[in-house]
Amino acid sequence: MNMKKAGLSIEITEGHPAYRWAKRQSDSVNAMGHIGTHIDCYTHEPELAVYRVEAVVVDCSVRMPSLSAISSLNICDRALVLYTSNLETNGYGNSRYGETSTVLTQDVLDTILTMKPQFIVIDSYGIGAHGDEHIAFDKRCEACGCFVVENVALTRHVAGHLTSVDITIHQTTASTGKRCDVVGYLSG
Repeated sequence: MNMKKAGLSIEITEGHPAYRWAKRQSDSVNAMGHIGTHIDCYTHEPELAVYRVEAVVVDCSVRMPSLSAISSLNICDRALVLYTSNLETNGYGNSRYGETSTVLTQDVLDTILTMKPQFIVIDSYGIGAHGDEHIAFDKRCEACGCFVVENVALTRHVAGHLTSVDITIHQTTASTGKRCDVVGYLSG
């Protein structure tokens, strides 16, 4: 099978509004870890720095998945990839991006976590509403050995052909946000 590689990480330069925002924060070191492609590690960190996992893609471009949409998936030890089209449609780090809801319901998240994926990968700011819910959802995932990779550069084409991902986590940063490099492997 002919596989193509695609870089899926968002790199933030000094001129980007998200970079300037992070630098203005009172805890700029921590804020810098939460921009671009990253995972949040509030209570636990992944054991390894590099993972290659099969990807199971769910198209969430119309709505976030319901229980029936995820209940039959085989995501154990895989990456559940949620293609919301938020980044592709709105671009990264602007008000439209932040205002577009990509929130999972509590019961859907609970079901996903019982299915034991290693990662939830999303092309948006996260799976919980901004603030306390976002952090609480990430902590619940961490407690189950699952980590949420946020702000991944997916397109409809990539999502339609994605078979696996390499995730490299920059574990040495002092931030609770750990920058990630994500590479996708595409069929055909």
